[in-house]
Amino acid sequence: MSDDPSVRLASGQAWSDFCDRLKQAGDLVLENTPDDDFDRAEGYRHLARLTSHFLRAQLDESDPAAAVMSTTSPKIGLDNPDYVYAGARLSPEFSYRLTGDLNDAAMLGIGVFSGALGTPKGLVRDGYVTTNELELDGTHFELVLSREEHPGNWLALGPETNALNIRQTVLRRREQKAASFELVRIDDGPKPLPLAPEKLVGVLDRVGVTVPAIVNQFQAWRASFQEHPFEIREIDEKFLAVAQGDPNTIYLYSYWELEDDEVYTVVLEPPKQFDYWNLQIGNHWLESFDYLHYDTHVNHETAVAGPDGTVEIHIAARDPGKPNWLDTAGHRRGGLALRWVGSDTPPPLPKVRVEKR
Repeated sequence: MSDDPSVRLASGQAWSDFCDRLKQAGDLVLENTPDDDFDRAEGYRHLARLTSHFLRAQLDESDPAAAVMSTTSPKIGLDNPDYVYAGARLSPEFSYRLTGDLNDAAMLGIGVFSGALGTPKGLVRDGYVTTNELELDGTHFELVLSREEHPGNWLALGPETNALNIRQTVLRRREQKAASFELVRIDDGPKPLPLAPEKLVGVLDRVGVTVPAIVNQFQAWRASFQEHPFEIREIDEKFLAVAQGDPNTIYLYSYWELEDDEVYTVVLEPPKQFDYWNLQIGNHWLESFDYLHYDTHVNHETAVAGPDGTVEIHIAARDPGKPNWLDTAGHRRGGLALRWVGSDTPPPLPKVRVEKR
C-alpha cells in the first residue's frame, strides 16, 4: 500500500481508509454502550455528529488565512447549556481583530489554543481573557490576536497557536440574545488557497483518527465517573491536562442511573464569592440534553435557593413537585457536571441522596 497522497487519492484508498476507521469507531460505540437500544442509538448519533463536525471544520473552516468564525460546536464532555461556543482556526503567521457586542451575555471567556482534542498533546491553552479583564465600550469590545504586542485589548498568540475558542455565558438561553462577533485579519499575508488534493487526503486521515480518539477520550471520562455513581467529585487532573478549558473553573462530575420512580437529589452550598455556577445532566456519551425544550440544568440565576442559601436540585423522570427539577428527558442514565467559576476557595462537595417517590 502506497503512502503517496496522489496514489491513495487516485485509487480511492484514502476514502476506504477513512471509512475503515469510522467502522472501528462504531466498534467503540458497541464496546462502551449499555445494553439498551436507546443509549446505543444515541452512541451512533454521537459518532455521526462528531464526524460531521470535524469534516466541516477541517474542510470548510480550517484555513487560518480565511479567518472563518464558526458558531457551531460538537456535544463533547458535557458541553454546557449556558455556554454559547464559537471559534476559528488561527495561525501565528497572521494577525487578527475580534470585535463583538455582548448583547445579553453575562460573561465571555476568550482563549487561544494549540494542539487538539483526540491527539497525544491534547488541547493546550496558550492564552485566555474574560470580560472582567477586557476594556469595554458599553457592551462593545475589540481584541487583537497576534504575536506582536498591541495597545489596548490584546491576546498573544503562541508559536504553535492554531485555534480561537470563545465561550459566552448566557444564563437564560430561551429568552436572551447571545453575543455577536466578527473576526478579520489585519495583516498583509497571503490569501486563502484553493483545495489541494493532498490536503483532502490529510483531512480524511486526521478526521478518521480524531473521531475514534475523542470517543475513547470521553468514554474514559465516563468510566471514571461511573466508578463512583451518584457521588459528585472533582475531575481527575489527568483528564483536564489534555482538555484544557477555562482556568477559572472548578469542574466536578458524576454518573447517575435511575428507575422511573427514583429521585436523585443534590444539595449545593454555593460559595460566598463566585462569578457563576451551574449544574447539568447529560447522556451516557457525555452530550448535553435538549436544553431548549427540557429543563436539564440550573445556574445561579435560575435556581431557587432555600432559606439557608442551599440549593436542592432534584433529578427525576417525572416532576417531583419541588423546585429545581431536572428532567431526565427519557434517559435512564447519564453524566452530571457541576461548574464553579470565579470562586476564591473550592466550595464543599455536594451532598446527595437517591430516594423512591
